[in-house]
Amino acid sequence: MSFVEDLKEHLQNVRAAQDGHQAPRHFVPEARWIRAEFIKLVEQFEQTVSAPSRVAYIHEQWTIDDRVVSFALNLAILLQEGFLSGEPRTVIEEYIRLGMARRMGLDLPASSFARQLELDRLTGKAWDRNPPPIAGQPHRAEKYALEIRAIRRKADRHEVASIGEVLLSLSGRDAIQWLLHVEAAQSMGPSDDWRLSKETAAYLLKHPERAYQEVIWREDPIGHSWKTLRRLGSLGVLEIIDEINGLVGLRVGYRLLSEGRRLLETLLTPTETPFSVLAATLSQDESLTAMEKEGSHKPGLDAVFHSSAVATARQARLVVHEIRNALIPAQIALGSLYSSVVGSQVEAEVARFRPRIDPGIDRALKFVTDLLKTSELAARAPEGFDVLRVLADAVASLATSLRIQLHVAPDLPSLSGYRERFVLAIVNLLRNAEQSGAKQVVIDCILEDNQRNLLLTVDDDGPGVRPEDRERIFQRGISLRSGGAGEGLALVKEVVEFELHGKVACVDKPDGGARFRMRLPVAERTPR
Repeated sequence: MSFVEDLKEHLQNVRAAQDGHQAPRHFVPEARWIRAEFIKLVEQFEQTVSAPSRVAYIHEQWTIDDRVVSFALNLAILLQEGFLSGEPRTVIEEYIRLGMARRMGLDLPASSFARQLELDRLTGKAWDRNPPPIAGQPHRAEKYALEIRAIRRKADRHEVASIGEVLLSLSGRDAIQWLLHVEAAQSMGPSDDWRLSKETAAYLLKHPERAYQEVIWREDPIGHSWKTLRRLGSLGVLEIIDEINGLVGLRVGYRLLSEGRRLLETLLTPTETPFSVLAATLSQDESLTAMEKEGSHKPGLDAVFHSSAVATARQARLVVHEIRNALIPAQIALGSLYSSVVGSQVEAEVARFRPRIDPGIDRALKFVTDLLKTSELAARAPEGFDVLRVLADAVASLATSLRIQLHVAPDLPSLSGYRERFVLAIVNLLRNAEQSGAKQVVIDCILEDNQRNLLLTVDDDGPGVRPEDRERIFQRGISLRSGGAGEGLALVKEVVEFELHGKVACVDKPDGGARFRMRLPVAERTPR
């Protein structure tokens, strides 16, 4: 199992524990028994070779980072998940000992050739795999996940954080690239054992191959963490040189792989990428959350939200830049094409497609421009705004045949948020009503008796929404209308609940049609 797969398995186990599901229990050999059996096997190996250097190499290879324990724990689970399922402890221990011996090079047979073949296969997997989580014994994947904030501690348990959720959604090269960006965003320098620094990445690109004689991995002859280099080896970025030669002794080092070169070059791209922006932002958010829990600093949710909002604006700028770079030259080229066919035999044929081409490009360019505007709004601090003026602006900005009535109580307190975003949310509700077939919309807004919330209701006379669909229509990508993108009501929910800290719901309307009810906390007033 690769390092990424092992890390993902750990994250999935943490997620399963969050959901109340426990992994199956296996017999786990004690570490002291493993180490004692290992020494016995090394002594047995010593009697089969004449060169002490080979014995020293075997001992070094198996004891670095307590690898012998990792190997035995993995093999124990693999055996119990395989052909030793249900067997007693003594049988499992016998095959662990035999697996260790065969991995060292001792030619000891199993009870059958078939079992020997299967044991050799499992020992290979156990050697390359990180150890499973054992109570009180954090293993490398667990420690790494905590270090890069892919999981976080919550009371007496762990939970998957945003960085880990992103990793679980990725595969292959993207998953490795994501980990490298997260490490670079958090790195404390070239000597950081848990995170790749950009300085180390640049060094590896400049020196793609290095090897040393008689150098123990714990030493640091190049000024960069060997543990990080080993991890890059398990990620497929480097090929680790870790071998013994009878003439020259122990030889260790690395060789940068072609795929690894591409990954590091992407990491060091001078311009921001979606991965680099997201990695930096989520890392900052997790750090703020951790500091808040530890009591060393109280950033609050506003600081975390502002960090995410700034990242959203940066992401939007990247998207807008790329789409404009693709569409504007195409738009110019199409203009030249239209001019070149005037008076030709294909002019009519080209003209027939223009109503489908030109508006599509214009709409895409307008969309990315609006995306940039609205995302940059969120990067600003929230501000107070008058709800009546917002509702009036939303109605005025919509070219529609809908008959819209505003019933708004006078002198309502202000709301605190992003005014333009709330205008867009109301516009989306009105467009949704029109597209569903409504002819009239009534908007009511009052101050609740507790003086803390505004109650805003948007009623239409359309076909309404079935009870079983009233929650799911707010999910992104869900649309009850043919051709709908499922973004409009998702944005309404995002603005009302995440930005204004309110609540929105589609509720029953006795006389037919749809009713959207929003409870919106008023802005805090300065006490007199």
